[in-house]
Amino acid sequence: MRLLSTLLAVLLCASLIHASRRCKKMEKRFVKKCLNKGYDAKTLEGCETTDGHLGRRKARRCGKMEQKLIAEECNVKSCKPEIIIEPEPEPQPEPEPEPQPEPEPEPQPEPEP
Repeated sequence: MRLLSTLLAVLLCASLIHASRRCKKMEKRFVKKCLNKGYDAKTLEGCETTDGHLGRRKARRCGKMEQKLIAEECNVKSCKPEIIIEPEPEPQPEPEPEPQPEPEPEPQPEPEP
């Protein structure tokens, strides 16, 4: 039983290492063959590309490579999403109520002598 659990642990570690290597290799190919030649990524956000024009066939291949990168959940270093956090506006202080005018005192009738 120990042998089986040890074997499973080794296989799990080996598959994780292989997946990370495959992601790095796929990312390197995507950057070299697509982004450096002017491919505009459709799904990945914030990718740095160069000016250039790809033909229809190469653009389609780059699209498939992009989808594979997404399916493998690889992080492409040159594609960092732009996260824009807008600061919340400061609350406006409540206006102070205008003071009520003081009522004028009523004139008292003068006593007659």
